[in-house]
Amino acid sequence: MSRLFDRYDGPALTRLFEEAGVLGALRAKGFSGFDVAVEASGLALPHVRLRADKAGQSHLLLDACLRRVIVAEHQLRQSGLTVAGPLDALLVHWVREEDPTAAFGRDRPPLLLQVHPGLGVLRQAFRVALRIAADLGVDGVANQPKFFHDAVIFQRSRLFLFLDGGEQGRFEALRRDLNALPLRDASLAVAGWCIRDECGRVLHWDPGYLMFPLSARLTEHFHSARYAADVAAARQASRFRVNGEGFASLRAWRRRT
Repeated sequence: MSRLFDRYDGPALTRLFEEAGVLGALRAKGFSGFDVAVEASGLALPHVRLRADKAGQSHLLLDACLRRVIVAEHQLRQSGLTVAGPLDALLVHWVREEDPTAAFGRDRPPLLLQVHPGLGVLRQAFRVALRIAADLGVDGVANQPKFFHDAVIFQRSRLFLFLDGGEQGRFEALRRDLNALPLRDASLAVAGWCIRDECGRVLHWDPGYLMFPLSARLTEHFHSARYAADVAAARQASRFRVNGEGFASLRAWRRRT
């Protein structure tokens, strides 16, 4: 039986999901017969997969890939973080939670790469990642959001901040300047290179680490005066606008595909 980080097998993860409230929330949606497994065969990294039954069929509801990463000292110095030694983090490399038994509606269109509507259990599932991170004794939980909407979802509750204060400030400016667009359209515009910055340059989405701090040294970094100043300065200096013509063409293409 495969184990995550050589310590969590399927039954152990099932207990964590139960304690975090994930399984209770899924039961309320009509699912039962939960099966949690660590699958590693033929995969570059092990995946935690949660399946459940509904109306006589088995469905994959959650697929997550976690790994441990080390952030080198030179990267930390670029982010204004001066600590002895590198930073140790649990990286949420990939996570997808979806309800294959539900359908999208006009008021709830799919986000990029979304096949089914979400289950609304990401917050509870995050408690499982926190428990694992605490057991491992790492400095925090990290994510490198693949899309703009991923970063928005991670930051909506202010749980995660970009490690670099300047990047956090630019992201806040980007959210501010795209606020008039639905999240789906804003993410599509960013992914489709339809956003320009204050100098007229095309914005290329290449994010650093979003972090949820656990250790004292990482928590102090996010609460420092320097971090706050870097965020404020970058937010004030950054301006973004949508290339209207290019975005209109992109949306037309998206509707045809």
